[in-house]
Amino acid sequence: MEQVRREHLHISAIAHFRDLLDAFPTPAVILDHFHQIVAANQWLCGFLSRGEDELLGMRIGEALRCVHLADVNGECGTSRFCETCGALEAILDPQRPGGKEVRECTITFETDQGERALDLRVTASSLDLGATFTVLVLNDISDVKRRAVLEQMFFHDVLNTALGVRNLLEVLPALSDQHRREAAGLAFQLVQYLIEEIVAGKDLAAAERGDLAVHLMSVDASEILKNLCDFFANQPVNRGKEVVVKEISGPCMVTTDKVLLKRVLGNLVKNALEASVEGQEVGLSYQNRGPAVFRVHNEAAMSEEVRLQVFRRSFSTKSLVGRGIGTYSAKLITERYLGGSLSFTSSEEEGTTFTVTLPGRMSSPARSGVPTR
Repeated sequence: MEQVRREHLHISAIAHFRDLLDAFPTPAVILDHFHQIVAANQWLCGFLSRGEDELLGMRIGEALRCVHLADVNGECGTSRFCETCGALEAILDPQRPGGKEVRECTITFETDQGERALDLRVTASSLDLGATFTVLVLNDISDVKRRAVLEQMFFHDVLNTALGVRNLLEVLPALSDQHRREAAGLAFQLVQYLIEEIVAGKDLAAAERGDLAVHLMSVDASEILKNLCDFFANQPVNRGKEVVVKEISGPCMVTTDKVLLKRVLGNLVKNALEASVEGQEVGLSYQNRGPAVFRVHNEAAMSEEVRLQVFRRSFSTKSLVGRGIGTYSAKLITERYLGGSLSFTSSEEEGTTFTVTLPGRMSSPARSGVPTR
């Protein structure tokens, strides 16, 4: 810290440097050779509600309270998740004279209201001030990313489903009575799927704002799993695959929010189906030996890169724009609103299993400030 304070005084003594740093219209910091903060502008201090003196000596993940700090005793840059952190990559690359790097990253950090995800465009530039420092500028692009996700969802998933309904309706008059009834049933299922996609996007936006309503009731776990099997039976994502219930054991009644639980499990089933190929099945199971445990299993294994980023909001294995919000949404709703936890395991031998663990009984919403409906 003595070295950090000497560097801070050295930078602060440079004429007009403080004014230049505060002139950035977005959070910015100066880092030393060890990636420690030696100066921070007013925008970052205001965003974090912390004074500059408190931030000195911290690394950027520590200042932002990155959730992965808990994995490595609070030392930013040393967890396995840091291997895919765009902010760290940007910091490391320009540490040479004239170096500059621009990267994107998603940082999940702790707030008084729980975890929050922030999508950032990080610009790191080398700066020679007698010694080599790094200027790190953080641009919040969360709205851009969120809009890209919603556009992709509406322009791709929703449009494809709507086209399927239109095609069925076009051929309906030419079909026999029996085939007409079958086509009408399929059209109804597609419309249901369409509604689910739209409501899922609406619920995710509400969950991130912190005002998603929670309605506790006694829920039959076996009925939930059966409904999921029936719902996905004829969905486009399920073509050539199958969703089956593998196990139900213990008391089936769980006190939770039925709609939100179905949203969580539905997102996990959809992701599992998208990761599967024709001929494979997605297995559902439920056990209750105190906490209620739901599992969604598919036969494919995730790569290491996917495992490290699977709960990031804007990460997707399917496109650069990012449609992979299912696991992020499921984790957000499970942990912030249902008072439970969401974890996963993945290996070549066992495939991938997501596990939703809910408390044996919830008498109130998991976090204060969350309204009931």
